[in-house]
Amino acid sequence: MKRKIAFIFLCVFIFKNLNAQSYKQMLNHDSEWQLTVCNNGCITDIYFTDGDTLYNNSNYKILNGYHYISKTFWLRENIQEEKIYLSFMQNNQRKEVLLYDFDLQKGDSIDIKNPISPFLSNPGFYIVDSIVSQQLNDGSFYDFFYLSSLSSMVTESAVWIEGIGSLSLINAPGGTPDVNGSGKLSCYFNNGNLIYSQLDSISACNYINPNLDYNNLGIEQDKKIAYLTDLYGRKVEFKYNIPILIYYVDGTVSKRIIVK
Repeated sequence: MKRKIAFIFLCVFIFKNLNAQSYKQMLNHDSEWQLTVCNNGCITDIYFTDGDTLYNNSNYKILNGYHYISKTFWLRENIQEEKIYLSFMQNNQRKEVLLYDFDLQKGDSIDIKNPISPFLSNPGFYIVDSIVSQQLNDGSFYDFFYLSSLSSMVTESAVWIEGIGSLSLINAPGGTPDVNGSGKLSCYFNNGNLIYSQLDSISACNYINPNLDYNNLGIEQDKKIAYLTDLYGRKVEFKYNIPILIYYVDGTVSKRIIVK
């Protein structure tokens, strides 16, 4: 009988360890997200992890690029619990909320927060409708979480990918990925390697190294640049640390912030 009990505990231990090993970590590497919005032309916004910081004895990854250029948006991962947290400034105070819980199972619910985003900040509880494993560009399988709101007043439907985050904005786990709305993830890079791509609105995924100069932007180098503008449509020369729009000869447009 003792041997049987010991065998059961051994099986449980092995199962838990196998499950832990299968978890796709989100913040143990450099990440770059490329979010596309289409409205009279398509623009792709870039944001990325940019170093580490320590706060209240917790380690965070700093977000940079797009509207995170203040570097006040920080991500924290609890590997054991498979949860991702966002720390941010609001009313001159630093706050933290749970963004993602990748330990959820089908039928589980979570109280969603969309801090400082185009979506409702506190839309309430969402339910996990399904979890589907899909093979991505690196050949590995990732869990896709499909969630919907439990409130009849909220019409958003969210999609998460374990190890990547929302297919909408990173700080909008309750947002609907919509290229004609607040945007949809087109490309995701892990340490410069393309992991996820959705090319229904752009022609290719190109990794942006924020330390590259204008002559080697690393962006669609097979396409000829016609001119650059600022966000107000005024033609400009290349500048660091500000958003610029790159207009290509073929009529496509991309948005870039090259940090120096």
